[in-house]
Amino acid sequence: MKKEIIIFLIILGVLFAAGCAENGNSDEPSPSTPAEEVDNGEAAGTEETVTGAESEIIDIEIRDYKYIPQNLTVKVGQTVRWTNNDTVLHDVVGSSIESEYLQKGETFTYTFEEVGTYQYICTLHPWMEGEVIAEV
Repeated sequence: MKKEIIIFLIILGVLFAAGCAENGNSDEPSPSTPAEEVDNGEAAGTEETVTGAESEIIDIEIRDYKYIPQNLTVKVGQTVRWTNNDTVLHDVVGSSIESEYLQKGETFTYTFEEVGTYQYICTLHPWMEGEVIAEV
């Protein structure tokens, strides 16, 4: 029994390390075009309200194990794009939002079709939290 537990813990540790390992050493091309990194000066924990055309795409940057901005207010019908600018895998999961694991430079988009508060986390790093409020 102890042997199975030790083997399980070793496998779990390897999987965790693989999820946190840098993925930039692959010879395979990235499945999406890396987005240009923009430092908008937003500090984590700040809230941003977006106005304007419903068709514009609103960007959230994933950097330094944070969603920037962490809190965002958009209009119903607007699309938000998350771009991973970290060297480790991240995802965006919660409140009907579910992305694949994103490598550095990859993006995920979601269009907010209903009024509500959408909270999400990175399942690999659950202390990473974000929120989008969609309003009319």
